[in-house]
Amino acid sequence: MLAVVALLVADQIRQASAWASIDDEPPLAVPQARAQTESWRALKVVMAAVPMQHSDRIRDALEEKGIPADRGSWVLVADQLKALLPLIGTSSIVSPTRKIGSEDSQLSLMPIILLAQAQLLRGWDRNERGDMLAAARDMLLVDRFGQQLVNGSQSQLMNAVGYSVQEMALKSLQQLLFVAHEPSVHALASQRLAVQAPQEGQLRRALLRECANSEELLLDPFKTADMVVRDAWKSKGLPGTLFDQDATVAQLRKWCRAADAWLALLPAQRGRSPAYRPQGLSAVLTYNVIGIEYLKIVSPQAHLQMAEAIDEQAVRRRVLRLLTAARLYGFAHSRELPERAEQLVPKYLKSVPLDPFTGAALKIESEAIKASRGEQVWITLPTAPSEP
Repeated sequence: MLAVVALLVADQIRQASAWASIDDEPPLAVPQARAQTESWRALKVVMAAVPMQHSDRIRDALEEKGIPADRGSWVLVADQLKALLPLIGTSSIVSPTRKIGSEDSQLSLMPIILLAQAQLLRGWDRNERGDMLAAARDMLLVDRFGQQLVNGSQSQLMNAVGYSVQEMALKSLQQLLFVAHEPSVHALASQRLAVQAPQEGQLRRALLRECANSEELLLDPFKTADMVVRDAWKSKGLPGTLFDQDATVAQLRKWCRAADAWLALLPAQRGRSPAYRPQGLSAVLTYNVIGIEYLKIVSPQAHLQMAEAIDEQAVRRRVLRLLTAARLYGFAHSRELPERAEQLVPKYLKSVPLDPFTGAALKIESEAIKASRGEQVWITLPTAPSEP
């Protein structure tokens, strides 16, 4: 019996050593939270008035292939769009941090998605009425709205919403630009796409804020996440050995630093994302199993899952910038397209956009465009490298 106990103790000591030490992981350097802006408060008022019963119809209309047949459904939220438009184009819409359990964390952000979808349908409606320039303005307004949300975001969820809004706008704009033969449309897109990209490093800043919120939960777990612990407690024994608070906080800090460093790399250099739990833990009588349950709940792992989609969106924006510049070149050169992207600098582009996956300059192949004889040429986006 004593030998069995000794083995169990030795195994617990071995597992404990796999966890990060609080002495080796000082507090994170977290960006100071910004105060909510009046534009956010005004947006909340607009969101509260959105008739969400129309969400399925508006979403389905926008997701239809080709020009949406039900594009006129935007009028179902016309009053809310009228109230929203004065908020677009101002400074960032700084939203709250959405700490778990706070009043702000209970607020649904789905009305934002519905408003963006309706504004894009409004653009398609104007396009069908013959005003392609106004259609482009509507779509670029949605892109600008998404930029404001991302740049003012202090939470993982608002980051995701802002990027989703921009992705919808870029997809609609891409489709419009394929069929646009007016230089003014391409000139507008070329001008606005460059300045409406989200701030660099926004995902990393949001990650560190989420890490700070998570640490706050871990330091006061029985107040803010009592139900999580209680459920896990029922299924485990030895409560005195199940939750090592210092080790859990240290492991979170270690993961957050590793995740921040991972996000700072080019996608082609990243490889596998860091794991939030220590390596080498036993499957039976796992040391600090409650700490693992906490980390599973509070670790901002979804930030890393968003990274690839955000990089692909950056490519889409930069490819559209390159194509609009090439079209403007063609309008000015008897429809002859440039053979190299460098020919667009500096008149149509300040510099050749870079592929965010590799850091290399994007290229154009005008022969593929010429061979299409005016038909749509679909953009093939680079994809993130496969994990090893």
